[in-house]
Amino acid sequence: MEGVVSREIEVKVSASETWKAYGSLKLAQIGVDKFPDKYSGFKVLQGNGYAGTIIQVFFAPGVEGPPSYKEEFLVVDDVKRVKVGKFIEGGVLEQGFKSYVVTLEAIEKEGKKNECIMKGSIEYALYDEAALPLVTSSIEGLLALMHAVADYVTKNYDDDDDDTTN
Repeated sequence: MEGVVSREIEVKVSASETWKAYGSLKLAQIGVDKFPDKYSGFKVLQGNGYAGTIIQVFFAPGVEGPPSYKEEFLVVDDVKRVKVGKFIEGGVLEQGFKSYVVTLEAIEKEGKKNECIMKGSIEYALYDEAALPLVTSSIEGLLALMHAVADYVTKNYDDDDDDTTN
């Protein structure tokens, strides 16, 4: 079984400013800081945050399932503001998924310079339909992370520092 699930939220900060967190390693740090009951940390195993980077994310003690997962960034496009990461080891791959690819986007809102849409999608393939409930919990987890990033950029964004040349 294969499929794609996605969610979108509106953010009252420009796409370029939102992308600074959403499209970088800062995303993982925000996740660890905001959800300490779920994540205990992350480590960059290879790369600098762009395509080819591999990170390992560690789950907090007591979280059911594998202790960590590894994700490789396949695409990090600062112009289109698109990031694609593929799980390559652990996590849901040990819980019935054949593949698990996350796509993140910061989309400019037409006519609204200081607003954007954050979109998160999960493309998946399952070995067994018994893993299907994990799709729902995964997209809800991604949505929670998107809200955490939105909160972060809203609190840390300064209109006076708006650099629209990026």
